[in-house]
Amino acid sequence: MKSVLLHVYDDDALDDRLQVALDICRTFDAHLTCLQVTPYNAYVSFEPLGGVYTQAAVLESVREREDEVRKRIEVRLGQGDVRWDWIAADGPVVQTLVSASALSDLLVISQFPGSGDAVSQPLPIVDEVAVHAACAVLIVPSGVSAFDAGSPAVIGWNASPEAANALRNALPILRAASSVHIVSVGENGDEFPQVAANTYLSRHGVASDLHALSTSAKSAGGVLEDFATRRAASCLVMGAYGRSRFRETLLGGVTRDLLRTSRIPLLLSH
Repeated sequence: MKSVLLHVYDDDALDDRLQVALDICRTFDAHLTCLQVTPYNAYVSFEPLGGVYTQAAVLESVREREDEVRKRIEVRLGQGDVRWDWIAADGPVVQTLVSASALSDLLVISQFPGSGDAVSQPLPIVDEVAVHAACAVLIVPSGVSAFDAGSPAVIGWNASPEAANALRNALPILRAASSVHIVSVGENGDEFPQVAANTYLSRHGVASDLHALSTSAKSAGGVLEDFATRRAASCLVMGAYGRSRFRETLLGGVTRDLLRTSRIPLLLSH
C-alpha cells in the first residue's frame, strides 16, 4: 500500500480522517494525495431559456473557505514526516474521487451520519464511492481519529466476488494485523464456506482464525460489529453491497446498515 487518497472537504470529520490517513501512510511508508473537490455544478443556475450563470458571490465565498482549509491542512502536513501532494478539482464529487482512485491503493472518506448540521457534516457519498471506486475504500466513523494497523482485523465473509475483492485489497493491512478473523454470519452459523479465504490468506503469509456465528436476535451487521468490537479490531473488511443495490434498498443489508451505524472503520471493495 503506497498510494493513499484522502477526500478533503470542510466538514467536522476532516481532521479525524486526515489523522487516520496519516497513520496508514506512516505504517506503510505511503504517499498521501489530498483531493479537494469543489462541486461546481452546485453553484451554477440554469435559466428557463437555456442560459447558465454562476452565483458568483456564493462561489467566491466557497473558494475563500477552501483556501483557508488548504492552508490549515498544508501547515499540518508540512510539520509531519509523510510525503504528500495536493490536487484541487472542480466537478461532481463522487465521479472525481472515483476517477482519482484508479491509481490509488486506498481511498479514505468519512461516514455520513445522516443527522445533525447539514453544513458541517460529511457529504452523503459513501454508498456511491464504495460501489464504484477502483481501489479499497476506508470509511471512517465519526469520532475515530487514529488507525493502528497492528491491531486485529476482522473480515466479514460470505464467499461473494465482492468479499473476495475486499480480501485481496486488504492484504497489506491484514499482513500488519496482530491477528485476522474470518467471520461468516448465518441463521445456522455455517451458511458460508470460509476455508477458501483462509487458504488464500495462508498462501500470502497471513494466518487467520475462522468463526461461524448465528444472527440470534441481532442483524448480521450487528453481529459482525459486536465481534469486531470485542476484539478491538482496527477495521472490518467486507464486500460492498454483495446483492444488487436495489434489493439492498428494499430488503436491508449488511453493507447499508454498517455504513450508517458502524463505530469501527470499514474497509470496503465492490
